[in-house]
Amino acid sequence: MATRLYSRARRGDRMDAHEASVDLPAPDLEPRPVTMDQYHAYAPEKFELWDGYLFLPGDYPEPRRQLLQLLLVNVGLLEAVRYAPEARWREALERVYGEK
Repeated sequence: MATRLYSRARRGDRMDAHEASVDLPAPDLEPRPVTMDQYHAYAPEKFELWDGYLFLPGDYPEPRRQLLQLLLVNVGLLEAVRYAPEARWREALERVYGEK
């Protein structure tokens, strides 16, 4: 799977038609399940380490982002925020969304 993803990413290929038709869900505050179709479309077959990065080299972050999004759906944002100090979350939110 990782070799296939790496080859696809290097060529700039997109997902196949089945993968593209499956929505990647947005996380909510509370955990919720993902569908089998979402799992098959966005979860890697196996974990591999490439130069310190899971699944593919650092230049190809999309598989990691997709898996993270699935995990955030399963865990919920209220639980996820416990894994980093509050100041880091606030800094990240400010960098992404700016001051309100």
